[in-house]
Amino acid sequence: MKILLPLAFLGVTALFTILILSFVGEPEKKEVTKIVPNVEVMSIEEQPLQLTVVSQGTVQARTETALIAEVSGVVEFVSSKLFAGSFFKKGDLLLTIDKIEYEAALANAKGMLASAKLAYAQEEALSAQAMLDWKEMGRGEPNDLVLRKPQLEKAAADREAAEAAVALAERNLSKTEVIAPYDGRVKSKFVDIGQIVNARMTQLALVYSVDVAEVRLPISAKDAGRIDLPEVYRDGKSDVPLSSVTLSSEIGGELWSWEGVIDRTEGVINPTTRQLFLIAKVEDPYARKDQPNRPPLKVGQFVTAEIQGKTLGNGFVIPRSTLKPGNVVHMVDVFDRLQITPVTVVQAGVEEVFVSEGLSTGDRISLTQLGIVVDGMDVLVEEKEPLP
Repeated sequence: MKILLPLAFLGVTALFTILILSFVGEPEKKEVTKIVPNVEVMSIEEQPLQLTVVSQGTVQARTETALIAEVSGVVEFVSSKLFAGSFFKKGDLLLTIDKIEYEAALANAKGMLASAKLAYAQEEALSAQAMLDWKEMGRGEPNDLVLRKPQLEKAAADREAAEAAVALAERNLSKTEVIAPYDGRVKSKFVDIGQIVNARMTQLALVYSVDVAEVRLPISAKDAGRIDLPEVYRDGKSDVPLSSVTLSSEIGGELWSWEGVIDRTEGVINPTTRQLFLIAKVEDPYARKDQPNRPPLKVGQFVTAEIQGKTLGNGFVIPRSTLKPGNVVHMVDVFDRLQITPVTVVQAGVEEVFVSEGLSTGDRISLTQLGIVVDGMDVLVEEKEPLP
């Protein structure tokens, strides 16, 4: 009896298991879904590659002058053109100093000159008379003292000194008027009416020319090889054409630009940064030209410069974001498969990359950033307009 009970239990359990399995079918087989990423592509076309170099600098005047008083006296007149920010033209009267003292000095110098001329004329007459007297009464050759030659030379020297004194007095009188040396603008003014100024000590104003503005632009040795530099040699300048440059600056939330050229290079390389400095030149920076609402290119203004470099033949310009580490790009072939393609980069900028080899016209480049990329993987393509 003890043996039959366990056997019966095992039999019931087995029967129950068989019944359960009979109601449960085979597990359904599910097909694995393949995940294909969407990518945005853009067709590329071959085009001439024009290298550019980007730099930054501060606008400065080509000519800046500190006007210094050349005579002493009281300031009598200050022109309205001699206030900070005012424009003036070459030859404009900017400031005058009291003239009375210098007019008196000129009158005195002219009187001294008249006396010196009279004394010289008298000595000439006396010298000529002495020669006649000697010819009538003397014997042998007369000496210089007899002919009054030393006295005549002294009278001639006195006359020359008097003439120089008149020229100096006239110059000092003319310097009581401060005349604009060129077309320019006032940076700052330091004196006003009634102030006493001292010759060669008092600074009257600081002015600068407005015909040309310059910008000092640092570039690396690598970038220097991308530009036709206007080098200067002992026997003259190189005959390479001047590279054009576009200066840009944001003013009032709007980006403005000015066109210029690279006029020259500085003669030394900075020993600390190993940079070479180019000088960009912009003609007539305060003129409106073709942009009537454009602000003037002011001295002290910070600008970004895009310098036109050498032409390297044909190649491709692609967005900077499409270039991957190791100088590769993701291309999509005609079968919509991703291809990891190495390229030759000749210049990589902030927004664009110039490629000389590795691509062909009509190739489709992927613009989408993918987390995991496998060479030859399938993708779903979304076309975008080609690069201009």
